[in-house]
Amino acid sequence: MPPTEVPCPRHPETVTALRCSRCEAPICPRCSIQTPVGARCRECARVVRSPVYTLGASHIARAFGAAIVGGAVMGLVWAFVLLPFTFGFLAIFIGAGLGWAFTRLVDLATGRKRGPITIAAASLGIVLAWGVLLLFIEPRVALYGLVAVGIGIYLAYANLR
Repeated sequence: MPPTEVPCPRHPETVTALRCSRCEAPICPRCSIQTPVGARCRECARVVRSPVYTLGASHIARAFGAAIVGGAVMGLVWAFVLLPFTFGFLAIFIGAGLGWAFTRLVDLATGRKRGPITIAAASLGIVLAWGVLLLFIEPRVALYGLVAVGIGIYLAYANLR
């Protein structure tokens, strides 16, 4: 016996035989949402964003606050302790250290949240650390620091996405 075609409750001009796989309500192709278990209506699908990627205003403020303070502190450490290791091949290790440090810092500040905002905060902190380094050395020497900044941002992105 073929399924009965009825009008869609949201779009009465559309006749459909498609039903929600959970509540059996009629749904047309425009209002159906594909899920791993079949087509569902909007109420049954309830597409909710993962709480790991949901940041409140306090999370955002803590992430950027930690990045700014961490960037200033790490920039001073970089300028006064790690400067001999900033040149050439060793800049890769400085970048890896920056990426790891800012990933952990933003993790602690936000309660292990992820997403574009946390990546932006960590990237801001890394760039700020390089900016503080620029205050203490001549700019042409700081080009090696750009390698470290690039590696640090890449690693922060890979860990916080």
